[in-house]
Amino acid sequence: MATADLNKLQQILANAEDNDAVLTQIRKHVAKVNELMSELNTMLDPEYKVEKKERKPRAVSTTGKRPGRPKKNASAE
Repeated sequence: MATADLNKLQQILANAEDNDAVLTQIRKHVAKVNELMSELNTMLDPEYKVEKKERKPRAVSTTGKRPGRPKKNASAE
């Protein structure tokens, strides 16, 4: 009878460890959801203005070649 109790106790401890890991993951995900919800509330605010990103000009090539894959030559067959 004592062995059954020990087995049951070991099973309870193993389940508790698994549940603790799951609770930790849930807490992390809830924190992330709360952060995203606050960002969403900020964007839904009537006074929210979209910030335009300033694009960097393309770098000028020193070799004179354009970027990308070279064109195929029909005579190279």
